[in-house]
Amino acid sequence: MLFAPDNQIWVTRTAPFNQLTARHLKNAGLNPLLAPALQVVPLRANGPMIVPDALVFTSLQGVRHHPFLPSLAHLPVFAVGGHTARMARLRGYKKVTSAWGDVHDLRKLICAEMPFGATIMHLSAAQPAGDLVGMLSDDGYQARRRSVYKTMETNFSDLEGVAANLSLIGTILIHSPRAGWHVAQWLEERRMNWSGIIYCISPAASEPFKNKGIARVSVGV
Repeated sequence: MLFAPDNQIWVTRTAPFNQLTARHLKNAGLNPLLAPALQVVPLRANGPMIVPDALVFTSLQGVRHHPFLPSLAHLPVFAVGGHTARMARLRGYKKVTSAWGDVHDLRKLICAEMPFGATIMHLSAAQPAGDLVGMLSDDGYQARRRSVYKTMETNFSDLEGVAANLSLIGTILIHSPRAGWHVAQWLEERRMNWSGIIYCISPAASEPFKNKGIARVSVGV
């Protein structure tokens, strides 16, 4: 991945993990601009949680916002990727396995590791990107989802600071499909003549920018 060192890099990732991205960019001598495309709001627990046979996390925010119970620390925990797995271990879980991929890889991992009919608890956003619970239910598991946070699009008015500096921004980093749709809509509505590069974490995150003619798009941040 090549960045123009003299230009700003708009980091659209949600807080507080955008700070980690900014630190890496600064250490590389680059100039990050933090302006999240999405805001994360924690949700209160709705009643007691049943004790499952395994826990599943598909995001760092899911690990961050769920109430950790020491009595569940030795349950099998499945994480969608390495960063999420690492955070789950830091939170206190002892048996964490990473799928190193997406929800489909996670589904395959769970099917390979857990017995048929096991109770699987997905601790997630109120509107998860994929229907992991539905897929696991089709596989014969007692799959449940417990929403521990919700994600909301940042108001366009809160991105005016970005608009004012757009001529100085050479790169936009996109960390999720939902953030991609929001940024693509923001750029389209303002009809901004911007010719930088949009780096996306996955093909799904790049989908909102296809055939838009907004900018060059690259996958694999």
